[in-house]
Amino acid sequence: MIELSAEGIAKAHVLLSHIGNGAPKAISSALNRTIDGVKTDVTRKVTETYDIKAKDVRATLRVQKANTDTLQASVSANGSPIPLIKFRVTPNKPGQKKIGTLLRASVKRSGGKPISGAFVAKFKSGHIGIMQRDGKNRLPVKELYGPAVPQMMSENKVREYVVDGAGERFEKRLDHEIEWLLNKG
Repeated sequence: MIELSAEGIAKAHVLLSHIGNGAPKAISSALNRTIDGVKTDVTRKVTETYDIKAKDVRATLRVQKANTDTLQASVSANGSPIPLIKFRVTPNKPGQKKIGTLLRASVKRSGGKPISGAFVAKFKSGHIGIMQRDGKNRLPVKELYGPAVPQMMSENKVREYVVDGAGERFEKRLDHEIEWLLNKG
């Protein structure tokens, strides 16, 4: 949750009182521009912290925009754990593993770790995944997963970066929108 200063909103009401629906227009427009920036910040910080592509993060993000009636905007992520193959893995294609070497996976950019008994498999459907056997027998195998995007977003470094940037961005955008409406009207 991002806290916004009441003085900026009060300033909008005072300055735009002579323009019909002026303050809600300025606030909703500022919120919408801010929330677009928040989506970018979330994607940037998650991909900076975790070894995942930006498109995989953006695919899970949903933006709810504000309007003059509901002065709320939000970015949320929904999704399940992401298959480990979407992170940096070596080898990343079936049949590349040399005997005696371990598969290495890097979920965070801080470095990869070997995963004992893991291998890359391609199924008849075309799906490629990192698998591990369930026991001594050849089958069954289970696919390995990394964290989900909502879990990545909730990490302290990511959350603090996004919240700090959103507060500053909203104040700047609100000033700009007030200025624009005053010059237009």
